[in-house]
Parts: sequence; structure tokens; C-alpha cells
Amino acid sequence: MTVFLLIFSFIIDGVLLFALFIMMKKVRKTEELELRQKQVASEIEDLFTSYLMEIKEENKRMESLVLKNSGHTDFEYSLMGRKKEEGDSQPEEDITANKDTSSSYTPPDLNEKESYQPSFHSQVFELKEKGYSVEEIARTLNKGKTEIELLFKFHQKPMKKT
Repeated sequence: MTVFLLIFSFIIDGVLLFALFIMMKKVRKTEELELRQKQVASEIEDLFTSYLMEIKEENKRMESLVLKNSGHTDFEYSLMGRKKEEGDSQPEEDITANKDTSSSYTPPDLNEKESYQPSFHSQVFELKEKGYSVEEIARTLNKGKTEIELLFKFHQKPMKKT
């Protein structure tokens, strides 16, 4: 009887060691996964930081170019910014520029005929509304029957799930 209990004890010990080994493997995998996630998160953070720095540098370059090209000093530039914030009306230079552009506009000639061709989809649905069958629509538009059927299938309204 003691031999039986001793063998049974060794079997239970073996099963417990095997279960412990499997649990250690799972814990190790989750730790590796957490480490990879932290690495990916830090890479993304570094990427966003570098992207943000590039945008800031680009904005500074753009601002310096605008200041160089406009010939305004920092004081004038800050005053212009305040006027925009306060909601002042446009400067007189802008108003005269707008008048010049409005007088140079010429409307299109009315004698020109506009060529309007409905799209393939609208032609198909127009023929469907007129009562044409799928085969007749395909024959009329020189398209395949399957193409017309697929078009109808893609434009069906989705059914509500209950």
C-alpha cells in the first residue's frame, strides 16, 4: 500500500511540476508582450515627438519667410495680429484689391452649350425606374448583366439587424 501511495505521490508531483512549468511559460510570454508593447509605445512617442519638432521648425521657417517677404517689423506684425483678433474690418489695401479683382471677372458666354452626360450609375438607376429589366439595361448600356446586378446589390440599403 505504501508503494502505491509513493507512486501516486510521484505522479502528482510530476503533474504539479508540469503545470508549474506551463504557468511559468505563460507568465514569461505575457512579460515579453508587455515589454514589446512598451517598446512600441516609446517608438510611437518618439515618432510623434520628432514629427512635432519638424512641424515647429517648419512653422518657424514659414513665419520668418512671411516676415521677410512682408517687410513688417515684429511690432507691426503683432499689431496686425491684434487687429485680426479684435475683429477689425479689412485694411484699405485689401478692399481696393478686392475691387480690382471683381471688375476683371467676366461671366461665361450664354451661347456656349453645356454638355451634360449622366454618370453610368445614374443611367442604370434611371433605366431601372423606367421599368427596364437587368438584361435590357445591360443591352442598352453595352455592359454585362453581372455588372448591373452587382451595381444594384452594392446600392441596396442595408437591412436592420434585430
